[in-house]
Amino acid sequence: MSTLSRRELLKSAAIAAAAGAYPGLTGSTPAHAKEMINGIGWGGDAVKGLRAITEQAPVGVSWQTFPGSTATFLAKIKASWPDTGLDIMQGWDPTFLTIAKEGWAEPVTVEKVPHLANVSPKLLIKDSAGNVVNVPTNLAGYVWAYREDITPFKITKLDDLLDPRLKAKVLAIPPSSGSNLFMLTLALHRGGNERNMEPGWAFMKELARSGNIGRVAYTDIDVTNSISSGETSICMAVFNSINKLPSSMQIRYLTKLDKSTGFVTFFWSEGLCILKRGKTDVAFKFADFMLSPEQNRKYCDVLTGIPANTRATAPDSVKPFSFTNDEMDKYAYIPDFGYINDKTDEWTKRWETEIQPLL
Repeated sequence: MSTLSRRELLKSAAIAAAAGAYPGLTGSTPAHAKEMINGIGWGGDAVKGLRAITEQAPVGVSWQTFPGSTATFLAKIKASWPDTGLDIMQGWDPTFLTIAKEGWAEPVTVEKVPHLANVSPKLLIKDSAGNVVNVPTNLAGYVWAYREDITPFKITKLDDLLDPRLKAKVLAIPPSSGSNLFMLTLALHRGGNERNMEPGWAFMKELARSGNIGRVAYTDIDVTNSISSGETSICMAVFNSINKLPSSMQIRYLTKLDKSTGFVTFFWSEGLCILKRGKTDVAFKFADFMLSPEQNRKYCDVLTGIPANTRATAPDSVKPFSFTNDEMDKYAYIPDFGYINDKTDEWTKRWETEIQPLL
């Protein structure tokens, strides 16, 4: 029996993608009248991928995008529950942990989603009753990157963020977005971690006072818009959004660097959640279709993601962000998202009182 932890599994999947270890399969979809459901997901390539899958799915989905961060939207769901008007929702590990805690998800089983049999159980998130709440679709990660064409010097270490030459060129992410991984990077560099964030807060205050923060981003689209416009030139971003920028922008990824530099890569899984009180049976049909090897690969091609279905072939586009076993140990970090989730509200309030006034 496997004794891999969830963190070890995320590492293994990224390693498998690097080795091209997933054999591909194909399948077909029976033709029949489509039933309609309502769904919500991220913007950019994420929703493009969802819509590409929906075109061939046996189920029709009317997709809308999050009007801000997923954390903010979850607060809106809580305020309106159970009248959400949604049947299916895209999310990532922190999203599903919140949903599990609130009891909003329809339990997921292999009977409802047969292709779940080809997904590692270590990627599944459960509620207090032991029910699975997510249908994993892909692995993703946060990387540090900068535009060489407009940054005045070569970035080699995290402390470079404080260099006066980067005035208004650093893009920051607040605790309410990205599970505070921006500040976790700062904390790790100064000897802390998710349970000891004080070094990160100290670094963040230095950065805010320096005047180097040119934009605070709340969504992936905020990040790519700021970097592509040249408003800012260095950021921490989801690799499946930053790598879509034109090659003319000369994006340099700060990955696979010695940990002494302070730059680390974070990994997690993404997927779907079927919300209670909606058209659950129809939503499960879509989730299973999306998780089929052929469609999972298709979605990951658009998104630049590592497929969750082990029978789906990893696209070539993820190779720059795929690590060997040794590289995962040296350069990657898989956070405790459960702990981070519990602290998000506290950190958000602290940001508003201690960091925001300095910007």
